[in-house]
Amino acid sequence: MEWGEKKSICNKFLQNSSVTCMTWPTQRANELFFGLAEGKIKVGVLRNNKSQSVFGTESFVVAIAASPDGNSVVSGHLDGTMVTFNLETKAKTKLKHSSIPYALAWGAHIMAGGNDGKIGFYEPAGDCFQRFDYSKDDKVKEFTCAAFNATGETAVIGNFNRFYVYNFNSKRPQWDEICCK
Repeated sequence: MEWGEKKSICNKFLQNSSVTCMTWPTQRANELFFGLAEGKIKVGVLRNNKSQSVFGTESFVVAIAASPDGNSVVSGHLDGTMVTFNLETKAKTKLKHSSIPYALAWGAHIMAGGNDGKIGFYEPAGDCFQRFDYSKDDKVKEFTCAAFNATGETAVIGNFNRFYVYNFNSKRPQWDEICCK
């Protein structure tokens, strides 16, 4: 497609409330998962232009991420909860972060950060694996976005004017902060 060529909408999924976040698992080419202001997680099936509810909560969805294998999603909510949902087994697990998990990503662990200066790495089953606390550092503001590399062993999380980078050390096993840019 060239710049200036006519474009058209291929798929649209009408909703009753605002779409607040989305993820598109690489292994699920025809399924786009999104969160709504009303607290629902839905899937838009690109093949047939239909959407359906995956699960619902009572709290505004602020972030969503897919597992590396594409078989699960994790959603972050305004009340500080995170919900993992296995798309195959329909198993749902509730996790609790220390603040609203605006920055949410899934690699070797689930990474969450919010407006309290704390970062958590969580097991999909709900246990906290490791925490980093920057709440006493005046230069640290709220964490707003996060991502993992393709292997899931390096993570980056965005703050007001910097990025924090972590690497998973499988020998110890623990996450190490490797730099702050």
